[in-house]
Amino acid sequence: MNSIEAFSCLLLASVLAVSARPQDASTMLKNTLTSANFTRLVEDLVKFDMADSVSKAGPKTIFAPSNQAFREMMMQNRPMTNNTEIMPKLLRRSFVVNRRIMPADITNEMVVDTISGDQLRFNIYNTVMTVNGVIMTKEPLVVNNDVVVYRINSVILSSFTKGQNLMVMLEANKDRFSMLIRCIQDTGLTETLTKDGPFTLFAPTNEAFRSLAPEALARLMAAPEEMKRVLSGHITKGTYFLGALDSKDSGTDSVLPTLDGGTNKIMISGRTIRVDGAPVVTSADNIMADNGVIHAISRVLMPN
Repeated sequence: MNSIEAFSCLLLASVLAVSARPQDASTMLKNTLTSANFTRLVEDLVKFDMADSVSKAGPKTIFAPSNQAFREMMMQNRPMTNNTEIMPKLLRRSFVVNRRIMPADITNEMVVDTISGDQLRFNIYNTVMTVNGVIMTKEPLVVNNDVVVYRINSVILSSFTKGQNLMVMLEANKDRFSMLIRCIQDTGLTETLTKDGPFTLFAPTNEAFRSLAPEALARLMAAPEEMKRVLSGHITKGTYFLGALDSKDSGTDSVLPTLDGGTNKIMISGRTIRVDGAPVVTSADNIMADNGVIHAISRVLMPN
């Protein structure tokens, strides 16, 4: 063999050796997600320099927003879509769990930690399953020794950490709920909303209280027991995300029991959601807490 042939063989051997090297974890993860058609998510992992941190060694479960989920965010002109500070935080805190989670492992109201220390809550309804209120596939699209991937139909915008109970989250939004907070404190419901649950709180905004007739509001404020009965009608046992209660048919109704022994009737027609006739301020306004969720409503629900 002459020197040229020897050099060619050495070069070929080097190329084969490089091509035979195992892919690094980051490349494997990106290839796995790309093959399952999560191309926009992969683009963001690269764009925001997140691929290495997400692909650290060990088993993991990924709740991957679909390409359509990102398109809808852009159509809604959400400012975080391309924000180099907000979007990485949203993805990191809400979509990777350092353990394999299979469908048989998921139970209603189960809570797990994400890689950032934030928490995810699973809920199982009649026809759908959600993670922090976002509808997810009941079966994973990818399952291997290292990664389990579920598709979700929206980027998870709301998460929570331990200790962030319903009262803590109302206080964090007191510019909208200061009158409700005062009423809860005056009626002795603070401990219930701090320690018990999980609950769904349909929370009247300050504007909702101000829209009451002045004499009706004055009467309620002067009668704590009556106010307690009214507020109890805004609290439903269990965590209910309004998007998950919807079906493909307009005019869907769901009836949820409340603490006062009554019910809340959820009526959904297209993109309009009403609770006992009161419009919900926004169906995406899921204020997460470690013992439930808060939905702002624009009217105080008075008992019949």
